[in-house]
Amino acid sequence: MSHADLSFAFAQARLQARFGARPTASDWNHIEATADLAATLQVVRNTTLARWTARLGARPGVHDIELRLRDEWALSVDEVAGWQPVQWRAAIGWLRWIVYLPALQKLARGGRAPDWMRADPVLGPVVAREPRERVAALRRTPIAALAAGFEPDADVTSAWTRHWRELWPIDGAAEAPLDTLLRESAQHAQRLASLPSEARSTDATQTFVRRTRLFFRRNPLSPAAAAAYLGLLAVDLQRLRGLLAVRAVREQAVAAS
Repeated sequence: MSHADLSFAFAQARLQARFGARPTASDWNHIEATADLAATLQVVRNTTLARWTARLGARPGVHDIELRLRDEWALSVDEVAGWQPVQWRAAIGWLRWIVYLPALQKLARGGRAPDWMRADPVLGPVVAREPRERVAALRRTPIAALAAGFEPDADVTSAWTRHWRELWPIDGAAEAPLDTLLRESAQHAQRLASLPSEARSTDATQTFVRRTRLFFRRNPLSPAAAAAYLGLLAVDLQRLRGLLAVRAVREQAVAAS
């Protein structure tokens, strides 16, 4: 077995442990059945999701929730990247920026910067500039490659994907599974975007989770396993984010009435 194989085995053991510790349906049911924000956070802290909320107070605001979850996502990606063979760490680490893509896409199309973006340590200095100066400011950040998504007829997700592929070391065996995962993720995003505004995304998301779990199991000892695990983690993060944000908004509305 090569050194690279041994390195992937080291990573795979840790990924398997984290994969097996993902929250269960019972965990999610318990969280969803708890209406009060402080009580919900307490329930979360008794599950394997505890690390995501450890730095939140009892009744955080929506923007604080968003910031903390983005921070924890970045830390989780960096941790998984650090388990990989050296030549794959930059590529896996690039996944830390996917949580910014929807907001950046809106900004690239002329949309108003949301308040949370102004407080973000990476994007705050960018959106503080005049619109015509933002691309130049973006090129001075760790996500400079996404500036290409602000060009006419371009999009931020394509710019992210193009740069991700550039970070892959030459490894024919690894590229095919990663391309498959990219296609699956793009199709999932398209399905979600095509849903009517009143529709729930539960079925589409469950389908994506089932397929990604199977993909993880079928592609051990490869960078595809790390990418698939982080894809599942992103789904968990989005679900938790939605649950906490709804409760925070509800409590803010009650307090203001």
